[in-house]
Amino acid sequence: MDIKLLDTPEKFQPIAEEIVPPLLELLRARNALEAEIHRRYQALEAEKPALGLPKNQMHPDDPALWEEYRRRYLELVEPRCVPGLLKYGAAGSCGKPARYDPLFEDPEGQVIFTMKSAKKATVETSCRKSWEYRYRFTLKPVEGGWLIAGIQCCLGGESSWSVEHYV
Repeated sequence: MDIKLLDTPEKFQPIAEEIVPPLLELLRARNALEAEIHRRYQALEAEKPALGLPKNQMHPDDPALWEEYRRRYLELVEPRCVPGLLKYGAAGSCGKPARYDPLFEDPEGQVIFTMKSAKKATVETSCRKSWEYRYRFTLKPVEGGWLIAGIQCCLGGESSWSVEHYV
């Protein structure tokens, strides 16, 4: 995926290659985790009739699956976020499509890097796959790298951004 630079002085432009590829890899890994858990959840749902469980009743293995999802999610994203960003814990749901599927499936998906000062960089992802999906990640420098300090979302061509609490 090409990285477009926006409002970034020349001295900060090389930092885009330091920040964006690891961020995209994190999003891919998070997406893969969500897809895996969703497949396993669907398999549990398919077992319910054989167990004599109604559709609205929880499968006996559901709690363990969701606990595994929360644990693995936090193991994946927590080291890449500033303390406090994940104050609400792990993402509490998953589905199909996974959260970032539209970005990785859209051949015209975009990544826009902006850095105006050494204290902050933003990476905005955008795609149009039947619906417009935009996410903005704010990253801050720490010793040894960059951490996600904020996430915002803008869906469906809206102009206002909403705060997200989960990567």
